[in-house]
Amino acid sequence: MVFLSHAGTQRISGGVGYQFQAYGEAAVDVFFVVSGFLIAHGAGGRGLRDFAAARLARVYSVVLPCLALGWLLDWAGAALSPALYRAAPGFAGPADIGQLLSSLAFLDHLWFRAAQPGSNLPYWSLCLEAWFYLGFAALIFAPRPWNWAAAALVMGLAGPKTALLFPLWLMGGALRRLCARLPGSTPANADSARWAPAGWALLVLPFVLMAMWNPVGRGCFPYSPLRWDVGCLWDLRFDYGVGILVAAQLLGVHLLAPTLWPALRRVAPLITWLAGASFTLYLLHYPLLHLLAAASRRAPDSWAPGNWAHLALVFLVPPLTALLVAELTERRRLAWRRVVLALLPRR
Repeated sequence: MVFLSHAGTQRISGGVGYQFQAYGEAAVDVFFVVSGFLIAHGAGGRGLRDFAAARLARVYSVVLPCLALGWLLDWAGAALSPALYRAAPGFAGPADIGQLLSSLAFLDHLWFRAAQPGSNLPYWSLCLEAWFYLGFAALIFAPRPWNWAAAALVMGLAGPKTALLFPLWLMGGALRRLCARLPGSTPANADSARWAPAGWALLVLPFVLMAMWNPVGRGCFPYSPLRWDVGCLWDLRFDYGVGILVAAQLLGVHLLAPTLWPALRRVAPLITWLAGASFTLYLLHYPLLHLLAAASRRAPDSWAPGNWAHLALVFLVPPLTALLVAELTERRRLAWRRVVLALLPRR
C-alpha cells in the first residue's frame, strides 16, 4: 500500500492510482501493530543476545544493501532530471557519508530532527521501529520492576515522535499475549466454534468502519519535526484509530483459525514467499520510482507520465526488482544472523 501510494502521485505516474495516497500513512500504522505482534511472539523465551541477533540481522540484511543501492539510484536520477528531484519530499541531494552513518544508526528522527537518506522518504518509520525494538527489549529483559523505567529511558532518548507511537507498536505485542491466553481458538480445540461469531464480527466490522472513515486531513506528517500544537497531537487519533481496527482484525483472525486455516494453508507458501520481499520493497521502492520517472522523462513522448509504457515501468519494475534483491537480503537473513552472532559478545 505504501508503494502504491507513492507510485500513484502526480510526479511519478501522472496521478494514476491517486486513490491509494490517502492510505499510505495508515499502512505504516498497520505495519507497527503487526510488527509488535510478530516480534512479541516467542521473544520472552529467548535471551537478549538471541533477540538482538535476530533484530540486527533482520534490519541490516536489508538496510545495508538498500542504502547503497539508494545512493546509486539517487545519484543517477538526479543527474537525469534535477527538476524532478528538487520536488521530491525532503530530498537534499544524494546522501553524504554523515547522513548515511546517521541512517545506519537510526538517528534521523531523534527528538525534533528530521532527515532522510537521499530520496528515501519511507526510511522515517524504520528509524522509529529500531527504537521500538530497544524499548521492547528493555521491557522484556531488564530486571523487574525496573523494566518500565528502562523502557521510559529509551523513549526519552528517542524523543516524543517515537514515544507517542510506541504504545501503538506495543498494542500488537499485548494482542499477541492475549491471543496466547484465549481458550477455544485453535484448530485442535473442539469448543472453538463458539468463538466464530465474534471472530467474524471483528474481522468484517473494521473494513466497514475504514470505508466510512476518511484518514486524510492530518495537521502534520509524522516525518516532519513534531510541533507542540493541537493539530499535530490530534493527528494521533488517525494512528491509534487504525491500530485499534487492525488489532481487532488480528483478534478476529485468531478466533477464526479453525475456519480459515484449511483454505489459507493452500496459499500459505505463496504468502510467505511474497512477504519475504516486503521489507526490501519498502526500503527500495521510492529511490527506484524516482529514477524510473527521471529516466522516463528523458525518453520519447511515448514514455511520458500517464502513458501505458510509463505506467508499466512504474508499477511493475519496483516489485519485480524487490523480489530479485530480496534473494540476497531478507531471504538470507539466517546467514546474516550467523554473522551477527559471531560478532556479538557471549554475554
